[in-house]
Amino acid sequence: MHRLHSLLLALALCAPAALPSMASADEAEVHYRMALTHKRAGRLEEALAEARAAIRARPSHAAAHFTAGSLWRRLGNLEGALACFRESARLQPDHASSHGMVGAVLIRLRRYEEAIEPLRRAAELDPDTASHWSNLGMVYRRLRRNDEAIEAYEAGLRRHQEDVGLLNNLAVAYRRARRNEEAVILLQQAVENVTDNADLFFNLAVALRASERCEDALPNYRKAIELGKDEPGVLFDTAICYEQIGDNDRAIETYERYIQKVQGSDAEAAQRARDTIDRLRRR
Repeated sequence: MHRLHSLLLALALCAPAALPSMASADEAEVHYRMALTHKRAGRLEEALAEARAAIRARPSHAAAHFTAGSLWRRLGNLEGALACFRESARLQPDHASSHGMVGAVLIRLRRYEEAIEPLRRAAELDPDTASHWSNLGMVYRRLRRNDEAIEAYEAGLRRHQEDVGLLNNLAVAYRRARRNEEAVILLQQAVENVTDNADLFFNLAVALRASERCEDALPNYRKAIELGKDEPGVLFDTAICYEQIGDNDRAIETYERYIQKVQGSDAEAAQRARDTIDRLRRR
């Protein structure tokens, strides 16, 4: 009952409040252009009012529905955004961005099964937009359909060979499938061309560690940290790698950095790291 109420409210937000008897196409276009002007200036509420006025003047104004959807999304009303993007897709069934935004909003709403079909349609209509493939792969990963995620990411990379998001996500999907060496090869090629992306170096380090190649993983962990990815999980993994190759001094140093990061939020994890440091010092 609550879901039905939310749906009806969302439709009301996107649909015209009342149809004037003699609305002209020019009136709709004037409101639509004003909506775009307000949107560019960051006046989102005013932009939304004008977009809805355009829809009242011409309910078939697909671009106004799309603009209203983007504004509802930025204002935090995802159900309203979804209703508007769906209406835009209904009015212009070959408009890839409308289908893509339906899928993107469904992801935000965690309605992953529903997101598959609009994202497939968006990728089919506009295969040259990387975000359609990236979002489709993400949905499959969230649904634990890893093989289909790999297919989506690989299809995207055939068209966008240097897209960092697709590269990283495909590497993660390979690792989940225990295809660590494929992940390593993919990411080694990537970091030769993109030298300033911390996630690429981190994912390469993780893939190398999963392949029991800690010596090779460590330079990539260090590079990821140097580029700003000095998160607790990264530091912890790096410390373990140092420990595994017998470099206890660097392991202790890295565990200490890890403790500084987590002691305020996870006292137990910090204590476990201190215990590990004590054990290493006794060796």
